[in-house]
Amino acid sequence: MRKVIGLIAIAVLLAGFGLADLSQAAPAPQFKWRMQSSHPAGAPQIVLLQRMAADIEKMSAGRLNIEILATGAIVKPFELIDAVDKGIIETGQFWTHYTMGKHPAGSLFSSPLGGAGSGLDLMNHLSWYLQGGGRDLYLEYYNKILNKDVMAFMIAPDGPEAFGWARKKPEKLQDYLKMRFRMSSGLSSDVLKDMGGTPVNVSGGELIPALERGVIDGGEWINTASDLKVGLYDVCKYYSLQGLHQAIGIQDIIINGKAWRSLPPDIQAIVQCATTKSILDGMLYFIEENAKALKILTTEKGVILYDAPAGYSEAFIKSAKKVLSQFEAKDAFFKKVLESQRKYASVVVPFTKETNKLGQLIAGAAEVKK
Repeated sequence: MRKVIGLIAIAVLLAGFGLADLSQAAPAPQFKWRMQSSHPAGAPQIVLLQRMAADIEKMSAGRLNIEILATGAIVKPFELIDAVDKGIIETGQFWTHYTMGKHPAGSLFSSPLGGAGSGLDLMNHLSWYLQGGGRDLYLEYYNKILNKDVMAFMIAPDGPEAFGWARKKPEKLQDYLKMRFRMSSGLSSDVLKDMGGTPVNVSGGELIPALERGVIDGGEWINTASDLKVGLYDVCKYYSLQGLHQAIGIQDIIINGKAWRSLPPDIQAIVQCATTKSILDGMLYFIEENAKALKILTTEKGVILYDAPAGYSEAFIKSAKKVLSQFEAKDAFFKKVLESQRKYASVVVPFTKETNKLGQLIAGAAEVKK
């Protein structure tokens, strides 16, 4: 009996030591990351990044804290992907079309021309990304085509981009094609060239000075909210929203592969959920911000809205399909992504065309008097 009592006492004592160990267990690991944006401080895109970072910190109970830095804080925007890949910075806000110089398929994810010539609008494109096999191709692009050790997620769409600004309103298509027009480099410029236009690549910081000096006659930047903050209304008074060069515009974040793998599975799931929520946040945010910005531009800044010149959409789509087919013939991965988008479009676009008619009927209610 004494032996049994002794063994019980030893067991209780050992259990006590075990409980003491549990009570003194090491706290959950903390992760502190820096995320550099491709946008300046105060930009709408920075606001959305800060919201996403706040969501991640709350959901992870403070275990993952992400400091949001403005463009150029550590590296230049086009150096961001290499900096993240090498671990110089843990994560960055990026655009796949920034890599078009390395591979043209970069444009098919963040800014496909006129819906990649397939008819996909923003919602359909996001559906392709999340449900139609697009995400697998997106990760293949980063990891295998670009050979970067990163985890990437699409976030906060800020498209569609506006057709752009003009010092003098283009009355017809030929007026537009005669303009020296600021257009982002890559496939958009290729299409404008094929149309017979004159694209000029000017950085954001040089856009207003180039317009003031008459180096260019007009140009596109981002969306209405961003254009207002830049102050383009000071040098141009004519503005159109009906652009096809980047009718879909979606940001993404890239995370250093080693940093991503160091996260426990639950925090990885939190990041994934926060990035998906950011897509909805971005869409709803820019509905309001673009609408408010447009009202300010037209009622306070003297901006005159105009429709894209007649024949623009037909000419753009024709040239876009020609340019896309040229790249498709040259590169197997480009063709693979494009065919995936076309296949998905064949399913969803017919439905979208019908529901768009309903959208116009609903919008018409604003014009019906009581």
